[in-house]
Amino acid sequence: MTRPTVFMYSGQGSQYFQMTRELYERHPRYRLWLDYCDDIATPVLGSSVLDTIFDPDRAKGDPFDDLTVSSAALLCVEYSLTRVVQEMGLVPDVLLGYSLGEITAAVVAEVFPLETGISFAVDFARLLEDRTPRAAMLAVVGPPELLERYAGTPGDLWVTARNFDGNFVVTGRVGAVAEFQSALEREGVVCQRLPVNYGVHTPLLDPVEEQVRELAGGLGLAPPRIPVVSAASGHRTEAVTPDVVWDAMRRPVEFARTIGRMAAGGDAAFVDLGPSATLATFVKYILPPGSGSVQESTVNRFGQDLKSLGEFQERMAPARG
Repeated sequence: MTRPTVFMYSGQGSQYFQMTRELYERHPRYRLWLDYCDDIATPVLGSSVLDTIFDPDRAKGDPFDDLTVSSAALLCVEYSLTRVVQEMGLVPDVLLGYSLGEITAAVVAEVFPLETGISFAVDFARLLEDRTPRAAMLAVVGPPELLERYAGTPGDLWVTARNFDGNFVVTGRVGAVAEFQSALEREGVVCQRLPVNYGVHTPLLDPVEEQVRELAGGLGLAPPRIPVVSAASGHRTEAVTPDVVWDAMRRPVEFARTIGRMAAGGDAAFVDLGPSATLATFVKYILPPGSGSVQESTVNRFGQDLKSLGEFQERMAPARG
């Protein structure tokens, strides 16, 4: 029996300059879809997403932390990868969104059109930029209890994602995150700042709750045509509502718990449609030894996009519809 296929969509932090450049230059169908997305996003942003992603003056390691542009860019890349994979004959049985990736999942599930998804992602980012304080996000290799041990002022830092056992994300005010990072580094704890400058999944978002709910209420939300699971709630979303959209951005991401629950329900193929293969890596560490589930990625940060996609196509051949 063929395992059900789960398409996974990552959020802020997985973006980088030059992402999928080789695929864009050498895969005609991917180029077609990304150009299509750019045509939609350009009037919303006032500039081309592709000009920013493929800026020749920016290297992969430069922080891609413009929230407005990076949000649109992630949605465009994930949507284009999805269309290419679907054209291979791979049909998703479930869609799983991680933070902003829940917007991509909703677009793929036809809850609202791509145009609406891009506009919402951009409007949401502009709200945060205009009406919430600057913040910082730190990925940490270690148990979440480290926050209690090394954090400074209470109320300035929050655990905003639990990715797998021994990997979590902290978000908070810039100074508090910097102090926490310094304390961890002095103790030899591995940690890394992510290219996100606003307090997603924290109380720092609360000043824009009413506006976000209003934006979500105007999306024209249809029932998902493909089942959608939220990494915030850990459960299937029967109907995408303003509450669901707000929770996706405000509640912490419980990715480990979500994957654990899904895997406990039966073996599955978890396919990462993000640009960095971060979710596939997380799943690798979540699945127990001997699990019949597998994790797959389409592209990653290390280049050779065309080779990676071709190998993915070969591995997934038995699952094609």
